[in-house]
Amino acid sequence: MSVFPPIMALVGAGLPDSVLALLPYVSPLKALLGSVILFNTPHMVKLYLTSKATGGLGGVNNNNPRAQYERLKSDDEYGDDISRAQAAHMNGLESFPVFGVGVVACLAVGADNTLAGKLACAHLISRVGFNIFYMGVSTNLAGGAARSICWFVSLLTSCQLIMLAATKSDQ
Repeated sequence: MSVFPPIMALVGAGLPDSVLALLPYVSPLKALLGSVILFNTPHMVKLYLTSKATGGLGGVNNNNPRAQYERLKSDDEYGDDISRAQAAHMNGLESFPVFGVGVVACLAVGADNTLAGKLACAHLISRVGFNIFYMGVSTNLAGGAARSICWFVSLLTSCQLIMLAATKSDQ
């Protein structure tokens, strides 16, 4: 499924204008900062859950957090939630470069700032949804499908930003 969003953007498909019209403008550079906050939010959730599993912040191992994570994954009470938070965090880190390149490319070539801002807004909304569905409610088929849709939209909007910049640079 991960090849579809870039192919769609390449052929000019993406979020419909009717959807984009509903979205507020968000400064693309501020959206970059928002994206950093969003990909770190699951990490903070993981820290909270780790502290709960270890009896407080004093139990969090900052000297070797990955080894502690590996041990806590099998914790009966918090292991699954800690694993979900870690996975959501890693996915956010993986998606950020594509989004960042799209935003910076749009700004570098002077692409339509309003459209870039609306695509950035859609990206942020989809990442919020992704985090919620991954960490909160994706333990069933419907939640997993909703998470996948959010992921798809976040990648699609990032690819649309890149295509917006590419189209402008070709003019």
